[in-house]
Amino acid sequence: MHDPAIDQHFNNLPITPAPPPGILVADLFGASYGYHVRRPHGTRDWLLTFTLGGEGCYQVAGHTQFCHRGDLFMLEPGAAHDYATASPATPWTFYWAHFTPRAHWLEWLHLPELATGLRGQTIEDADLRQRIEQAFGRLLRDSRGISIWRDQLSANALEEILILVAQQSAKAARSLDARVEAVLLHLHQQFHEPLNVTQLAHKVALSPSRLAHLFKEQVGASLIETLLSLRLRQAARLLEFTAMNIAEIAQDVGFQSPFYFSRQFKIYYGRSPSAYRRLVNHERDPFVGREPVEQSLSHAITAVPAQESTR
Repeated sequence: MHDPAIDQHFNNLPITPAPPPGILVADLFGASYGYHVRRPHGTRDWLLTFTLGGEGCYQVAGHTQFCHRGDLFMLEPGAAHDYATASPATPWTFYWAHFTPRAHWLEWLHLPELATGLRGQTIEDADLRQRIEQAFGRLLRDSRGISIWRDQLSANALEEILILVAQQSAKAARSLDARVEAVLLHLHQQFHEPLNVTQLAHKVALSPSRLAHLFKEQVGASLIETLLSLRLRQAARLLEFTAMNIAEIAQDVGFQSPFYFSRQFKIYYGRSPSAYRRLVNHERDPFVGREPVEQSLSHAITAVPAQESTR
């Protein structure tokens, strides 16, 4: 929606400075009518807002976009924008965060485009809204703390928010048939149990052949392929984070034969379960198998000339 009157109003406002890029800055803000932000050149980082109450108004790329409770908006770097409290009746209450995304976050930022440079997603589920609010609360507490880990903790809270919203966006775009969703939920909860397609089909009032066709059509993989993927991904977690042996892991995730499990695992991950465990353990502790730190330090110290060792 484009409103020339709003254009004229914003153009007469002073320019609002933005925080320097490269740092994570966040807050909870309650803004009464008359509050406004104007940035004709945008910012050099991403700006995320999550509305808790009231109504906000964004002006981006000639489009006017209103936000209400549960609306999460993201402004891309360089996107000229103006936003303000929209109604004199109720303050606009929202969380905001300026951030520079880590490389692996980028795929989670592709929310539906509302205007050029503005993306958004409405969070309708009350439980999900509450979880996002709690993550924002942790983000604020951690960013204001004095711990040496505050930057990492703050980033983890923001990462959780981005993942939750990206998951909701993907789910909304996919619009799975309710019967397929019910089967997916069952597979996630009971992946270690034998698969009985006839019973699953009966639960969702479909024939086995119709369920198999509908599931493959919507999920992109067959029931067997999906179940196998769930089992192998859980097995990879157990290999990384537990001391269970290969046979125990195979049984725990639903394989009757450890040999069949090992063969399927190698096909899926490109290496045997034992090789995978060695790899992930080395990545978590790259000093495993290397010269002890104390010995390395002693070599380094003795190698320093006497006249330089006191600097």
